[in-house]
Amino acid sequence: MSLQFHRYNAMYTRVLHPVRTPVKSGFPTVYQQAEELGGTFTRIQKGLPENSIANFSPCVLQHKGSMLIAWRSQPEPFCFRADMKYFYYNSTPTDIYVGQLFSDDTIAAPKKLRSNKHKLSYEDPRLFLTPDDALYCQFVTSSYATRWDTSKHLLVSQPKICVGEVNEYGELVDCVYPPVGVNLVPGQAEKNWCFFSDKNSLRLLYSTLPLVIKTPGEPDKEINSECLTQVTGPHATFNSTAPVDLGDEWLVFFHWKHMAMETATAQPHLVYHLSAYCLDKKMTKITRMVKEPLFSGSKNDEVITWTDCVGNAVSSQPACILPFGCYVEDDELVMSLGVNDCFMGIFRTGVFEIMALMDPV
Repeated sequence: MSLQFHRYNAMYTRVLHPVRTPVKSGFPTVYQQAEELGGTFTRIQKGLPENSIANFSPCVLQHKGSMLIAWRSQPEPFCFRADMKYFYYNSTPTDIYVGQLFSDDTIAAPKKLRSNKHKLSYEDPRLFLTPDDALYCQFVTSSYATRWDTSKHLLVSQPKICVGEVNEYGELVDCVYPPVGVNLVPGQAEKNWCFFSDKNSLRLLYSTLPLVIKTPGEPDKEINSECLTQVTGPHATFNSTAPVDLGDEWLVFFHWKHMAMETATAQPHLVYHLSAYCLDKKMTKITRMVKEPLFSGSKNDEVITWTDCVGNAVSSQPACILPFGCYVEDDELVMSLGVNDCFMGIFRTGVFEIMALMDPV
């Protein structure tokens, strides 16, 4: 019975209707946290790549009257060696896909952004528009859990940002590694950039702590962001979404991570949190911020547990609720959320629900 249930659960998740029960310990589910923010979370269940283990790290973008979504898809599970090193099964790392969000739970016409076979893992896609309305995508290339020989290919021994244009056929072309930061320095990592258009300028939100904005042909703009440590503490902090233009200010979401101890199992696990701040129109200072997490990764949501060859639990995915794209339309915030590196969906709420939680800086 148990085996049949798990087989059914894996193949027909979209027809299951879990009973909502109060959470007794740990953070609430993504559904409950969305409701606490006056909104809803809808899981994307249709139009996903067949037989994928997980679909996560989504980014939504409005373009020419359509709502596009790009995301990371894991076609194969991790496999563990006796020394506990792990790799993607069949040497098949994660891919990035793009499609049209037909409704909050359905993707139409999904396809790989890069269809050629590859050895590196493709991760964390972020769609963006240039000032001339061309569609681009940035993504991370990583040797994580792959068979890539990092002793010879030093440039991509650490994660790097790759950028390319999405053509009319939904293919990512003319991809390059931009010479920004340490992106071309062997052995150095770059992740979580956020490109965005500001009138006639293409800008890059490069980092959060310190808060750095780069613009071609202009000096880097560094903004004091120490106030964010009131909520993040000393933990590693990153960009989540590109700044969203609200007219007289910019809304930005960011995340941070740390290790925590799971009460039930006394095992450590990685937890991510999400919050937000606002920049003034000229991007010179942080004007207000949310001084608590808006979302926190929860073990009460579905979590993938990886096992060894005989079924013993070895590792699990991190607890995270992360967005890589959002927009505001008619005072409604629409945000794509990836949950626990397992599944993804669309969060909707009034943008004023977020702004009401902000305190002046």
